[in-house]
Amino acid sequence: MALVDIYNCWAAQTGTLRAKFVAACLKAAYDIMNENAGTENHANRLIWANSVMLGSIAEVEALASQHLRYGMASNATLQSACEAATDNDVQYIVNSQINIFATG
Repeated sequence: MALVDIYNCWAAQTGTLRAKFVAACLKAAYDIMNENAGTENHANRLIWANSVMLGSIAEVEALASQHLRYGMASNATLQSACEAATDNDVQYIVNSQINIFATG
């Protein structure tokens, strides 16, 4: 995929893709709140999860946008699917990035 195609996908979002990322963050936050305390980076993951669960809509959308931007830059499946990305693909992207953003 060409760089301009990645940009065009990012710029052309209708909101559906963003909504999927918000929902994926909410689901991931709930899962983290119920994960084993021995999970790698658990304390920071809980901070991230609490910011999602307790944040305002704007704050949660901002967190989800971080995941979307990172996913758009790094995930070939998202780059090629854009708005048609499946729920599973979006959830995978969010879940695989949490430790990147959960820094305390």
